[in-house]
Amino acid sequence: DPAGRFLVTRRALSKRTWGGVWTNSCCGHPQPGEDVAGAAQRRLEQELGLRATSMTLALPDFAYRAVSPEGVVEHELCPVFTAEVVADPVPNPAEIVEWRWVPWSDFRAAVALTPWAFSPWSVRQIPLLP
Repeated sequence: DPAGRFLVTRRALSKRTWGGVWTNSCCGHPQPGEDVAGAAQRRLEQELGLRATSMTLALPDFAYRAVSPEGVVEHELCPVFTAEVVADPVPNPAEIVEWRWVPWSDFRAAVALTPWAFSPWSVRQIPLLP
């Protein structure tokens, strides 16, 4: 946001994997023929009702592998973007049950203290981002 805070979201309880955990602002996958920046903006709008005023590719080669408590294996290449928005989100309830603006340092500290409460991709991104 304009104050430099990070938007942390809690996944909807109905999500197939990691329902109810706290995570990064939003996630998604490109559609066939869609570039990753376009997919990131599309998901920002679909999940949070937000439009980025700027967007930067921060981790182009980020990848993770994790097994959910339900037994689903995710092994994904997930480019990570940072974006600035000037409004509060209007979340899609099928995607997000709760959200908060927090200083990045608070998010990093919370993930370090309680990694089990966060998505595995968030836990793995923390050491890679300043």
